[in-house]
Amino acid sequence: LACTAAFHLLRRVQRAWPGLDGADSAAAGFGGRLTPWRAAVFVGAVAASPVLALAGWVSVYHETELWAFALFLWTAVRLLDLLHAPSPRHVRAAGLLAVATVLTRASVGIGALVAVGLVAVVLWRRDHRPDARRGLSWAVAGLLANSLVNYAKVGTWLDLPADRQVLTLQSPARAAWFAGNGGSFFSPRFLPTTVVQYLRPDAVHFERLVPFVKFGPNASDLGSYPLEGNTASSSLTVAATALCLLAVIGAGMVVRRRAWWLAWPWAGAVVAAAPTLMIGFIANRYLVDLLPVLVLPAAVAAVAWRPARARLWKGLALASLVWGAWANVAFAVWTSELKNPGFTSWRYQIDDAVFGGAPPNVVDVVPGGPVPSPGTVGIDGACDGLYIVEDDHWVPLELAWGARRIAFVMPALTADHWEQTLITTGDGVLTAIRADSTGLTWDPTDGESSAALVPAGALVEVVADPVAGGMHVVADGTEVMFLLASPDLSTATLGEGIEDRTPTDRGTPICDAIAARR
Repeated sequence: LACTAAFHLLRRVQRAWPGLDGADSAAAGFGGRLTPWRAAVFVGAVAASPVLALAGWVSVYHETELWAFALFLWTAVRLLDLLHAPSPRHVRAAGLLAVATVLTRASVGIGALVAVGLVAVVLWRRDHRPDARRGLSWAVAGLLANSLVNYAKVGTWLDLPADRQVLTLQSPARAAWFAGNGGSFFSPRFLPTTVVQYLRPDAVHFERLVPFVKFGPNASDLGSYPLEGNTASSSLTVAATALCLLAVIGAGMVVRRRAWWLAWPWAGAVVAAAPTLMIGFIANRYLVDLLPVLVLPAAVAAVAWRPARARLWKGLALASLVWGAWANVAFAVWTSELKNPGFTSWRYQIDDAVFGGAPPNVVDVVPGGPVPSPGTVGIDGACDGLYIVEDDHWVPLELAWGARRIAFVMPALTADHWEQTLITTGDGVLTAIRADSTGLTWDPTDGESSAALVPAGALVEVVADPVAGGMHVVADGTEVMFLLASPDLSTATLGEGIEDRTPTDRGTPICDAIAARR
């Protein structure tokens, strides 16, 4: 849908650009005007961008970003129609699309509504006042619809009361962050950090492991207030290289030719991008919010730019499209498969077959020590655990039976035998207790007890991870208890008569294969 909108946007720019018409468009090659090659480069540049990375993983966040991007482009198409030939039909189409955009993603949609309002002002000055009034009505109606929906959801007209989210209420650190930022996610104080991160050309890292490309370093706090969230992200110059080049060229052409008709939808794109640049959170998906700022001037370059060395620029265009597709597919794979043990296994199997020798990007985990760059694989002890770095923390891929995991059968208790020790560790005791029904309790050596109901005969698995942190108790596949404690299960003893179901195999084949190469 976004690619189709990009093609139609290109046709509207061709129609509006001074000196271009159907006869001019018949010129062949990159040195001509609008040709199939030029259209393919432009649409390919839109496709081989962060749009592709987001399409690679099913997520409500990604779906919202993609729909808003496509709807904004269609709004721009209809606004150019409206500027070219004012009519109630074009006003209605642009208004409906802008309202759909704001109801999909408010930040981007407000930019679309602003663009509709600006074009309405232009029509008013051109004495197309009935259409101007209709356009302004659509802009106001869209803002009102978004406000009503927002109020029905969260009790505010426009703002997102993140300080009242359940996650915030459960996290003192998050609550303190919002208190220091006026209860809002947004502030101009984040602009130095976000602008630099989303434009930096080094937001990529190369390695010899498939897919050879991964996210570069996380953003550095450059503003006067720290970010609330700092996840892995690329940048526009890396993930939308072709669009960036075309946009710079096209923007220069717009200024030289004073093609201000493009300024009105572009101003809406800037408004749509502003909240993304002022939010205290870095994420790769936010790059899509910024793309309309590039797409509109890039369309001008695709239509009207005539480079002197056409063959060279054709090669560069093709190379940038190939790079964009490769990089964004790699980013999508990292986003969706980072925590999948099979992904790490597959990458190192290929590396062993092609290169052999010591495995790259593998370190020894130091619990509580500095965390290396994202994507680094870590081994804890003698393969007690295999981990990979996500953002600034370790994520477990494999945990060894007997060292990090143990399993047993929940005993049946009676009125005469109403309490049974299940596990004894240096940090506490897990006990089965019968009251009205059978349950278990964790009694730490220091701290408060925790309890959960577990039926007799259930297969109970206890997982304690001192690296990632926390202890999970799972009964018949359902987690019944999570604790911040991480007792050492390698020295744990089962209570008398407890049926041990811990496998004799440690269950760390991936770690064993990687460790054998070190």
